[in-house]
Amino acid sequence: MGGTNMGDAQVPLLAGHYNNGEQESLKAESAGINARSKDQASVQRRDCINDEVCVTIPISDELEENLSRKEKDADSFEENADGDLERMQKALELFSDVPSFGKLPTIDPFLNKTPAVRGMYENLKTVLLLPLMVVRLLVILMILVVGFIATKIALAGWENGQSVLPRWRRKLMSVTRLCGRGILFCYGFQWIRRIGRPAPKEVAPIVVSNHVSFIDPIFYFYELFPSIVSSKSHDSLFMAGTIIRSMQVIAVDRTSAESRKSATAEIKRRAASMEFPSVLLFPEGTTTNGRSLISFKPGAFVPGFPIQPVVIRYPFVHFDISWGDISLTNLVFRMFTQFNNFMEVQYLPVIYPSAWEVENPSEFADRVRYEMARALCVPVTEHTHGDLMLSVNAQRLFLRFPANYMVEMGKVEKALGLRTGDVKKFLEKFAAMGPSCCGTVSVNQFLEWHHLPKCWISRKIFDLFDKSRQGFITFREFVVASGSFLKTQELRSHMRAAYSACNLQGDGRISPIELENCLKLSMPSINNAKVKMWFKRLDLDNDGVISWEEFETFIETNLELLPIFMMCT
Repeated sequence: MGGTNMGDAQVPLLAGHYNNGEQESLKAESAGINARSKDQASVQRRDCINDEVCVTIPISDELEENLSRKEKDADSFEENADGDLERMQKALELFSDVPSFGKLPTIDPFLNKTPAVRGMYENLKTVLLLPLMVVRLLVILMILVVGFIATKIALAGWENGQSVLPRWRRKLMSVTRLCGRGILFCYGFQWIRRIGRPAPKEVAPIVVSNHVSFIDPIFYFYELFPSIVSSKSHDSLFMAGTIIRSMQVIAVDRTSAESRKSATAEIKRRAASMEFPSVLLFPEGTTTNGRSLISFKPGAFVPGFPIQPVVIRYPFVHFDISWGDISLTNLVFRMFTQFNNFMEVQYLPVIYPSAWEVENPSEFADRVRYEMARALCVPVTEHTHGDLMLSVNAQRLFLRFPANYMVEMGKVEKALGLRTGDVKKFLEKFAAMGPSCCGTVSVNQFLEWHHLPKCWISRKIFDLFDKSRQGFITFREFVVASGSFLKTQELRSHMRAAYSACNLQGDGRISPIELENCLKLSMPSINNAKVKMWFKRLDLDNDGVISWEEFETFIETNLELLPIFMMCT
């Protein structure tokens, strides 16, 4: 074994003359294998009965040391199982309803898989196409100017974006639409393969598509010239904002619930009117890498109208055109340094909602999504744009492998009602615990960050997060548990009761002595150094006492610690 010292373990092998019943009994008895050291092995062999054949299995010192350490950690928690266990268990029941979301999918729907520029072919191609890149840029600028002027003429005297664009103005926009095709040509899309045909407005008033690149809306502008839902920020884009406005956009502020609600009502109004063009939506709400379909927003499905799904593919070998975690500058540079880029557009059959789906738009959205996923041959996940924001924030916090900090915000929003801003706060707290490169926090890291001793209640608090019982918690487990704590009934009254119970003198302020008495009631093994750290974290204004406001602020950001204070109630 290359000089590695090995321990021994013994396994009884079943002799051939046992009958089936005896064999089953012996199998059950021999299921557990106990690792033993070499000096124990000789004694163990003498204890074997004649009907068993004992085989010595070598166990590496490293594995034996890990097993020993794990047993010692378990023993340390058992030895320090102190305090009133019955009262502790009652306090912990406050947070007993923590759901389990299962394992996070290993798919990163935002990962751009463009290989780095390496090898003679790629380097030579990049150098040769640099002059062409300059030409392409200049031509695109010229096309944009022409399209901008044509759009200005078509929209002259028309400012009301809520009214129908007259037919003659839409015909003038044909010049701008041809400019859109010229831009696609300059980006390397000389040929675009189409499968199927777009349905007329009276058949399918709403069109939905997966969203992979900024090329998608340029294609649809040229191909369908539909009404689109667009962020309000796009209206201020230089030149492009005017062209986007010609599509009679439904502007929405994704951070405002009222704006999203009014946008849904406007979608229904335009879809019901034959005067407006078809309404195009990207229900994913953001761009992905095209290798999965993430959670769909409900806006396109709430009206209950027939929908035509369209799927876009960008086959590639050297360059992935998806706009996920790649910068726009790098994306455009690599696009310009390709001889050509490939695009496939498939119009799927129109999907008609059932009476049940009209009343339950989420069911309709799921059916449309699965049909699109089947056409693309990709899986579906519950990621949203919020997961991309979490990944970006993980990078800012210098966490390795940012994809580990996605949580499938679609599930989190539905089950817990948490917004991305709430989860970002959880991420900052989780990052402060120093997660491993795998994105996990061990029990020791958890206890150290919270200044908790190794005792029974500390372990139980950790287990509230560790639903998988693997000895560590992932960020998704941390978010699910933290979000569940926020939904606890009568949380405020429990906090007030815990504060009053700790304030023995009844003067409305917790002194250092009172805090120490409270902590040692639930954790007798806690040392003075940890008590001082707790008081320092609670006493925000450093005035030597803990006010209700300070206690409330601390517990709101560390709800998992509330059972410790509830021991005093």
